[in-house]
Amino acid sequence: MGRRCGGLGLIVGLAACPRPTTESREQVRATTPVMPPAPRDAPAAPTGPASPAVAQHADRGQAPPVRRDGTVFAASQLMGTRFSINVWLHDPAQATSAGTAIRDAFAEMARIESIASEWQPQSAVSLVNARAGGPPVAVPIELVDILERAAHVSQRTDGRFDITFYSVGSLWRFDAGARPPDAAAIQARLPRVDWRTVHVDRSQHTVRLEHADAMIGLGAIAKGYAVDQASRLLRERGFANHIVEGGGDTYVSGRKGTVSWQVGIKEPGTNDTLAALPVRDQAVVTSGTYERYFEHGGTTYTHILDPATGWPIPKANSPVSVTLVADNATDADAYATAVMVMGSAAGLRFLEQNPRLEGAIISASGELLVSTGLRDDLRQRDNPAGIAAP
Repeated sequence: MGRRCGGLGLIVGLAACPRPTTESREQVRATTPVMPPAPRDAPAAPTGPASPAVAQHADRGQAPPVRRDGTVFAASQLMGTRFSINVWLHDPAQATSAGTAIRDAFAEMARIESIASEWQPQSAVSLVNARAGGPPVAVPIELVDILERAAHVSQRTDGRFDITFYSVGSLWRFDAGARPPDAAAIQARLPRVDWRTVHVDRSQHTVRLEHADAMIGLGAIAKGYAVDQASRLLRERGFANHIVEGGGDTYVSGRKGTVSWQVGIKEPGTNDTLAALPVRDQAVVTSGTYERYFEHGGTTYTHILDPATGWPIPKANSPVSVTLVADNATDADAYATAVMVMGSAAGLRFLEQNPRLEGAIISASGELLVSTGLRDDLRQRDNPAGIAAP
C-alpha cells in the first residue's frame, strides 16, 4: 500500500476532535467533549472517583444534560487513564435512566480494575503474582475469562502477545529520566516469560503460575475487557447506541440516530483527518510507539516490549502505529500489541490470514498498509474513492 504519512491516531464521532496531549499513546476519541487517554499498557496512576458528573444527576434522580446531538456523555478516571461513555438517546426522556446505566457501567469497569490491575496490591492479579510458584489461587470468573482470552491470542500469535512479559516488564520504566535496566537482570528473568506456564482451571476458578518468580501483567488486554463489559451492560439496559472508550480501546455499538458513528484516523501533530471509517458493533484499538519512549546513550527505547527478548521493539524499524478493527475490544487490544511486535510486513500478513481482524498499519518509513477487508470502507482525505490496492 502506498501513502506516506505520520503516525496514526483515531477520532471517534462525527467531527474532528482537539489535538491530543503528548502524554497519550492511543488516540481514540469520543465526540466532544474529549479527554485524552493515557497509554494502554502504561503503569496505572492512582484511580480517581468512579462516578462521573452525569451519574451524579442520576444519583439525585435528576436527568443529566442531553447535548444538541441527542447524546449523553460522561468521563471518569479508571485504570490510570480516562474512560468515557457516549450514549445516543431515542428520546430525551430517557436521560435519567441513561445516567443511571452510565453510572453502573463505570462501576462495572472499576470492579474489573479491582480484579485485573497488577497496580492494585489487593487485586486478584496481584494475589496470583504474590503466590507464583505455589498452589492454585482462587480468582473471580472475570479473571479466568481474561486469562483464557489472553492464552488464545498468545497461541494464535506464537507468543508475540504474552501476559508473562511482566516478569521482565516490571524492570522497565518510561517516565522522566528513564534508563534501560541492567541487561543481566533482563536475561535472568527472561526464562519466566512463557504464557504456557500460566495454568487456568475454569471449573475450579483457579490460576497458578508455574514459576516462583513469574509475574503477569494485563495492561494490554484488561482495558479492552472492561470496555466490552461496560458496553454489554449498556445494551442490557436498553441503550444499544453508544461508544465506550478507555485508554485507546473503543467499542462502538449501534448508530447515532440515522447515521453511523465515524472513526477518523488522523495524523498526530495536526488537526487533519487522514481517513474516516464508519463503525457499527465493532471495536477499534490503536497502539503505537511515536509518543511513549525514552532515549538513552543514543538509542531510542519504545514502551512495547518483545516477549522473546525482554527489550523494547526497535523504533527505527517497527510500526509507528497499528489500528485494528475486531468484534470486541478485548481481542483487538491484545492483537494490536502482537502486531506491533510482529512488525509491519509480518503484521499485515497476519491480518490477511485472520479474516475476523482488519487493520491499518503505519510502517517506520511512513507507508500506510491496510488489510484487504478494510480498504473499501476506509476513506482517505485525499482519495475519497478509498484506498486502492497496490
